Amino acid sequence: MKPIKTNFDDLCYTIIKNIQNKKSFIDRFVEFKNIIRIVKKIYIRIQIVQYVNLLQKGLFMHSINFFFFFFIIYPLYAEKKVVSFSVVGDIMNHDLQIYTAYDPTCDCWNYKFSFEKVKPYLEETDITIGNLETTLPGERTMYSGYPQFGAPDALIDALSWSGFDILTLANNHCVDKGLKGLLRTKIVVKQKGLIPLGTFTDEEYQNKNFVSFYKKNQIVFAFLNFTYGTNGLAVPYPAMVNQIDLEELRMQIEYTKKQNPDVIILLLHYGKEYITSPNLYQKLIVQLAFKEGVDIVLGGHPHVLQPFELLKVSDKYGNEKQRLVVWSLGNFISNQKKPNTDGGMIFQFKVKKENQQILIYDLDYIPVYVSFNGKHRILPIHEYLYLSIQEPSKYVVKLNNIKYFIHFYPDKKDYHTEKMILFFMNSLEILKTLPKKLQIL
Repeated sequence: MKPIKTNFDDLCYTIIKNIQNKKSFIDRFVEFKNIIRIVKKIYIRIQIVQYVNLLQKGLFMHSINFFFFFFIIYPLYAEKKVVSFSVVGDIMNHDLQIYTAYDPTCDCWNYKFSFEKVKPYLEETDITIGNLETTLPGERTMYSGYPQFGAPDALIDALSWSGFDILTLANNHCVDKGLKGLLRTKIVVKQKGLIPLGTFTDEEYQNKNFVSFYKKNQIVFAFLNFTYGTNGLAVPYPAMVNQIDLEELRMQIEYTKKQNPDVIILLLHYGKEYITSPNLYQKLIVQLAFKEGVDIVLGGHPHVLQPFELLKVSDKYGNEKQRLVVWSLGNFISNQKKPNTDGGMIFQFKVKKENQQILIYDLDYIPVYVSFNGKHRILPIHEYLYLSIQEPSKYVVKLNNIKYFIHFYPDKKDYHTEKMILFFMNSLEILKTLPKKLQIL
């Protein structure tokens, strides 16, 4: 084995000196690739045998340098090109939710209790997205549930607190409180530190800002958000809402593609309510989106779950690759009681950039159920239920020709409810795959 000719101490001094020329340690590693290349070159050339030799020779400081640089500094600042996502469906605000979120001790509203059980899962990923299916009118007299939604700003405080980064606003309830409600909702969402999508102050602003770019871990994402309509209510002038029109959709995707983002994500509010499979209209829109170059489609509006799948599709540019569609994310929180509406999922996946190629992988979901015991709380079902192949139960589901019995954990008695089990059983029937976090005992 040839010895390394580079003096390790001299090399560390050179790197540190270069780093000090910039404002921050991180900036130096990100912006100056030559340093990374030096590190990688040395990492490849240094072998375990040489490290053992250093120890045998008593060169203790060299061994400390080695471990400090390669096992602490380098892993922290090497380029990371993986982004993890959590995506949820409709965040609704019915009358009972407004009533139970009110706190008379402060004469204010607080929704944090609704999200505290799922907060760890929303925070653990790099980007968390949800659909805000209400407006933020600002005036108490305008707070209301169905059919024209208006929520206290405290709802956004709770969403920000629980880990959300992006909210889609283009949905059929975005103009429920007129021009003021539409514009104020966007303003408040931005003020609270989240990114709003799909609604605009006027046509000029829409033309310049219909796509939102977001860079995370060296991957550039482009987000577009459209709705099928606004419940027959006219969008108040001069505001604009991205509404699904094939030519407009094609134009926005084409423009976005020319900006060369790594990943294009289209968030659609579409489909037929309370139907657990995509209809022809949904399939047509998604097919067009993929053909134009979209990589990921995340759908909502039906208020129930629909399947997700990776499809190998060629776009009009000749790029054949795996593309992801979640046909419907269902509800995340609401006061709806119809079958399959009293819960939803946190859909999770990762995007990796490697050799200028994008890989979508590690698809998973966390089924959630909205429990009401005086207050609405979103519960991650895998913390309350488990499956067994041998331990009998009256609740049985069959998946991939395997029969599973569903049980409650004994220490979760406060939340034992048949409705949670029925929602979970229906979710398995719809999605046809087990969530990874669910225990099989």
